Amino acid sequence: MVDPTKQNQALHALHRVLTFARTMALQNQPKDRIAAVLDWAELLPRYIAVEQDKTDEFRKALAAIVEKEPGFKSAVAVFDWPEPGRW
Repeated sequence: MVDPTKQNQALHALHRVLTFARTMALQNQPKDRIAAVLDWAELLPRYIAVEQDKTDEFRKALAAIVEKEPGFKSAVAVFDWPEPGRW
Protein backbone atom coordinates (compact mmCIF):
# COMPACT_ATOMS: atom_id res chain seq x y z
CA MET A 1 0.00 0.00 0.00
CA VAL A 2 0.95 3.59 -0.32
CA ASP A 3 0.97 5.47 2.97
CA PRO A 4 -2.70 6.26 3.68
CA THR A 5 -1.86 9.95 3.95
CA LYS A 6 -0.56 9.80 0.35
CA GLN A 7 -3.41 7.75 -1.19
CA ASN A 8 -5.08 10.70 -2.93
CA GLN A 9 -1.76 11.94 -4.28
CA ALA A 10 -0.92 8.42 -5.52
CA LEU A 11 -4.22 8.11 -7.35
CA HIS A 12 -3.86 11.55 -8.87
CA ALA A 13 -0.28 10.76 -9.95
CA LEU A 14 -1.49 7.55 -11.61
CA HIS A 15 -4.20 9.56 -13.36
CA ARG A 16 -1.57 12.00 -14.66
CA VAL A 17 0.60 9.16 -15.98
CA LEU A 18 -2.30 7.54 -17.82
CA THR A 19 -3.67 10.76 -19.30
CA PHE A 20 -0.22 11.85 -20.46
CA ALA A 21 0.36 8.43 -22.03
CA ARG A 22 -2.94 8.88 -23.88
CA THR A 23 -1.76 12.30 -25.04
CA MET A 24 1.44 10.72 -26.31
CA ALA A 25 -0.63 8.24 -28.32
CA LEU A 26 -2.85 10.98 -29.75
CA GLN A 27 0.26 12.92 -30.76
CA ASN A 28 1.54 9.83 -32.61
CA GLN A 29 4.60 9.52 -30.40
CA PRO A 30 6.68 6.39 -31.04
CA LYS A 31 4.96 3.26 -29.75
CA ASP A 32 8.09 2.05 -27.96
CA ARG A 33 8.16 5.24 -25.85
CA ILE A 34 4.51 4.84 -24.91
CA ALA A 35 5.03 1.15 -24.14
CA ALA A 36 7.98 1.94 -21.86
CA VAL A 37 5.85 4.39 -19.89
CA LEU A 38 3.00 1.91 -19.60
CA ASP A 39 5.38 -0.85 -18.49
CA TRP A 40 6.21 1.28 -15.45
CA ALA A 41 2.63 2.48 -15.02
CA GLU A 42 1.27 -1.05 -14.74
CA LEU A 43 3.18 -1.44 -11.44
CA LEU A 44 1.56 1.57 -9.78
CA PRO A 45 -1.87 0.06 -8.93
CA ARG A 46 -0.17 -2.91 -7.29
CA TYR A 47 1.82 -0.62 -5.04
CA ILE A 48 -1.42 1.03 -3.98
CA ALA A 49 -3.30 -2.24 -3.38
CA VAL A 50 -0.85 -4.50 -1.50
CA GLU A 51 -0.74 -4.72 2.29
CA GLN A 52 2.97 -3.90 2.70
CA ASP A 53 4.11 -0.28 2.62
CA LYS A 54 5.18 0.45 -0.95
CA THR A 55 5.25 4.24 -0.77
CA ASP A 56 8.95 4.44 -1.65
CA GLU A 57 8.56 1.96 -4.50
CA PHE A 58 5.64 3.96 -5.88
CA ARG A 59 7.73 7.14 -5.83
CA LYS A 60 10.69 5.37 -7.43
CA ALA A 61 8.48 4.03 -10.23
CA LEU A 62 7.20 7.56 -10.91
CA ALA A 63 10.79 8.82 -10.97
CA ALA A 64 11.75 6.06 -13.42
CA ILE A 65 8.97 7.17 -15.75
CA VAL A 66 10.20 10.77 -15.56
CA GLU A 67 13.75 9.62 -16.25
CA LYS A 68 12.54 8.15 -19.55
CA GLU A 69 9.99 10.89 -20.28
CA PRO A 70 10.60 14.22 -18.52
CA GLY A 71 7.13 15.40 -19.53
CA PHE A 72 5.70 13.23 -16.75
CA LYS A 73 7.31 15.29 -13.98
CA SER A 74 3.91 16.65 -12.93
CA ALA A 75 2.98 13.14 -11.75
CA VAL A 76 5.89 13.21 -9.29
CA ALA A 77 5.02 16.76 -8.27
CA VAL A 78 1.44 15.72 -7.48
CA PHE A 79 2.64 12.74 -5.45
CA ASP A 80 5.11 14.90 -3.51
CA TRP A 81 2.59 17.68 -2.87
CA PRO A 82 2.25 18.13 0.90
CA GLU A 83 -1.50 18.73 1.03
CA PRO A 84 -3.79 16.23 -0.69
CA GLY A 85 -6.42 17.76 -2.89
CA ARG A 86 -4.69 21.15 -3.17
CA TRP A 87 -2.87 20.85 -6.48
